[in-house]
Amino acid sequence: MFGSSLVRVGNDFDILVVGPSGEPLSRLKNEIRLACKNLPLDVLYMLPPEAEETGFVLNEKCVPLLELARSRSG
Repeated sequence: MFGSSLVRVGNDFDILVVGPSGEPLSRLKNEIRLACKNLPLDVLYMLPPEAEETGFVLNEKCVPLLELARSRSG
């Protein structure tokens, strides 16, 4: 997760998915689209080399969802 919703109430939630291309990614995109069609999500997909080369995770201060959930649960 990244973006304004990490520090304040925002209009949407920005999610970065880093993973391989091909059929697994196509299935994941479809599942996310179906599960979240009525939610304010902005989902960005990157291949691992893209994420590494662009420095997106560090530059945008991305936080893994599991880490975020653990920190908010107690």
